[in-house]
Amino acid sequence: MNIYLIDGSSYVYRAYFAIRGLSTSKGLPTNAIYGFTKMLLKILNEKRPDRVAVVFDRPEPTRRHRAFEEYKAQRPKAPDDLVIQLPYIRRIVKAFGIKVIEIPGYEADDILAVMACKLADAGAIGGEVTVVYIVSGDKDLLQIVDERIKMFDPMKNILYDRATVLRRYGLPPERIPELMALTGDTVDNIPGIKGIGEKTALEILKFGSLEEIIKRPELIKKEKLRKAIEENLDSLRLSYELAKIDRNIPISITTEDLRQVEPSWQELLEIFRECEFSSLLKLLPVTATVTSPLSEVKTETLRPEDLISLKINDIFAFDLFFERDLLKAIALISDELTYYIPLRSKEDIPYIKALFEDERTVKIGHDLKREIVNLRRHSISGEVIKGRLEDVQIASYLLNPLRPNHDLEDITIEYLGIKKMGMEERWIFTVTSPLSNDNIKDYICQNAWCKLQLYKKLSKRITEEGLDFVYNEIEMPLVRVLADMELTGIKIDIPLLKNLSKELSEELDALRKKIYLLAGEEFNINSPKQLSSILFERLGLKPKKRTKRGYSTEWSILEDLAKKHELPREIINYRTLFKLKSTYVDALPSLVNPHTGRLHTTFNQTITATGRLSSSEPNLQNIPARGEWAERIREAFVAEEGFVMLSADYSQIELRILAHMSEDEVFLKAFHEDLDIHSVTASELFGVEPDRIGPEERRVAKVVNFGIIYGMSSFGLSETLGIERSDAQEYIDRFFARHPGVREFTASLIRRAEEKGYAETLFGRKRPIPELKSRNPSTRSLGERLAINSPIQGTASDIIKLAMIRIWDFLKKNGLRSRILLQIHDELLFEVHEEELSTIKSAVRDIMENVVKLKVPLKVNISLGKNWAEAG
Repeated sequence: MNIYLIDGSSYVYRAYFAIRGLSTSKGLPTNAIYGFTKMLLKILNEKRPDRVAVVFDRPEPTRRHRAFEEYKAQRPKAPDDLVIQLPYIRRIVKAFGIKVIEIPGYEADDILAVMACKLADAGAIGGEVTVVYIVSGDKDLLQIVDERIKMFDPMKNILYDRATVLRRYGLPPERIPELMALTGDTVDNIPGIKGIGEKTALEILKFGSLEEIIKRPELIKKEKLRKAIEENLDSLRLSYELAKIDRNIPISITTEDLRQVEPSWQELLEIFRECEFSSLLKLLPVTATVTSPLSEVKTETLRPEDLISLKINDIFAFDLFFERDLLKAIALISDELTYYIPLRSKEDIPYIKALFEDERTVKIGHDLKREIVNLRRHSISGEVIKGRLEDVQIASYLLNPLRPNHDLEDITIEYLGIKKMGMEERWIFTVTSPLSNDNIKDYICQNAWCKLQLYKKLSKRITEEGLDFVYNEIEMPLVRVLADMELTGIKIDIPLLKNLSKELSEELDALRKKIYLLAGEEFNINSPKQLSSILFERLGLKPKKRTKRGYSTEWSILEDLAKKHELPREIINYRTLFKLKSTYVDALPSLVNPHTGRLHTTFNQTITATGRLSSSEPNLQNIPARGEWAERIREAFVAEEGFVMLSADYSQIELRILAHMSEDEVFLKAFHEDLDIHSVTASELFGVEPDRIGPEERRVAKVVNFGIIYGMSSFGLSETLGIERSDAQEYIDRFFARHPGVREFTASLIRRAEEKGYAETLFGRKRPIPELKSRNPSTRSLGERLAINSPIQGTASDIIKLAMIRIWDFLKKNGLRSRILLQIHDELLFEVHEEELSTIKSAVRDIMENVVKLKVPLKVNISLGKNWAEAG
């Protein structure tokens, strides 16, 4: 039998300091809870204990405190954000069916040791082979290690048995208190003898036991050590008593007391939901948490042709099942009745098309953009799924944009308290009859049921939170726009990229030779370890930052070193070209869809906390924009024959939003007079007329302007500009002296976010900022920056989304062949038919500049070309 006794108090602290900054969207700190739970699960899953218990300290004084008033006195009071987590940790342990042990007046270490000894002895008496494992990292517990008691430190992944202790300390386990009495212990404030470290202590203990040395200090030959012993005998005796385990603990324990009972899955589900632990929620078993929701719902299997006569409610939820990229089954739920419709052949498609193209019905789904794309790729629907759409993924995202994901399984747990069947729990299909398994039916019908229940709950929450406009007028109409953009894709010139790849290979070869020459030897340029050796050992450059693996060679370090030596600059050039070649030039051609001949990205609508769209597989928002090579890569993004590229870019939209929201007179005047805002700021900072501002002064002003939006501190500004911090602070002070409206506005944003717990855009989009509740200065500072930036950046995102919707509607209503290709933050990229150019150019400018009315005009820069480089 293996018994695991876990030092709960020790691992609460370890978890707290190992994971920082983790909290819920409401500001509840959860770093210790999460870290401790992960450790507990690791023990349960990997060690499979037959018996288990967790032991915690109590706040009452112990016999050590009574013997030595200064015992643990140096330890700071437990941080408030840790104290608030302790009840959750105890609840989790108990919910796992694990016994929690804590005895007033006794430390966890002593309880663990006494329990271990009693359980090991009981096993020996009973004839059963019992091994007790103490899970801890505290050295004082090593004193009880023997053949039946071992100590496991999961942080270091070390198992201490008697042989391990002997190898590590040169002493048997029972003599560890003697060692600690001499050296002391800074963690527990055991005094020991000043100046005696572990090596010296081991040398002393060779002369005899600590008791013999106390009685006969003359055994110590070195006068200095002997004198130290003689002058500190009382301290030595006290330290020895403090280090020894207290074996007089009133505890009676049997192995049956430590038998783990069936976990309370519902309790764990509720705790993990409150703590927003999505990854842990997924680990809970389906059958153990709740009865399947389908047990309460009637399910009927239909043929596709039955849909013609079926009376479906005005609103229904649905789920699709694809096998080998073909639609094989549909589930839909209407009026609490779930229908399962398997497809037999292509002849069934017209019935499905009719279902989704019925404009009278409201369709509820999850990640509807993906469903639209999949349906259109399989010719199931026309231009769009017609009728009103409701997407529970988007609703969940708007309610909590800080969630790492909004998968159906996760939000079903969070909002319904139901653990549904997940993807990892799906079945293996047979080749002969892939749809014969009832699990398929259960899986997609369950999904449809969950979507309907989520819609009922989340639609109310959306209204209660004042998010109706963002949901109904921005995010939901955008679903169709993004689906259309993903299906359209963008054409790339593959031969051009192949030629560019050859040129980059030649350039990298030349750079490699130059780097070897400067280094004086050949080495792996992509190896940080080898590069570190070249820079800091061979060349003798002064290292700036140390990591666990050695001295850092990250980008900012190389930038700084490049001022002193040519090699770091060439390394930067090499890394830049290597990334361009591997990430874009070589990778993009392989991602072209063979059926369309175009590159299709995925636009992520529910990822960023501020409301910005992101792009993935591939990320086309991250295509380099500056430099000769970047321009040549953009030349490979081309228009089809008979089309041209059109780029429409909002000019300084975030600064215009800042002017509108702050009502700063200087900014309002500058934008109304169409002045260059960066030159205006440069004039204020440097006391020079705007028409005499040079490029460098304008660059500094631009950094200051955008730095204000991002809540940049003097430190951040000094780092960005490469100037002294005092100079950076002077720039900030001058800016705010000229813009008191901005100063008051940014301060009000922080105050408002502190009061409400979130930042808000002009349209009502909310971003929770739990960082503002942190007692950690750097975390709180981050919260203040987010409070300033989120309303501005989020409003800019909302505006360009509204513009995309209006332009897409214009294109569809007028039957135009031009299409939106990409959205890159403040820029929209179009593929415009040559015959529609004047119409599109005029409409795009008009829509984008008038989609909302601010206190300053919105301005759009439009450019054209046969490729993205020319249009950009």
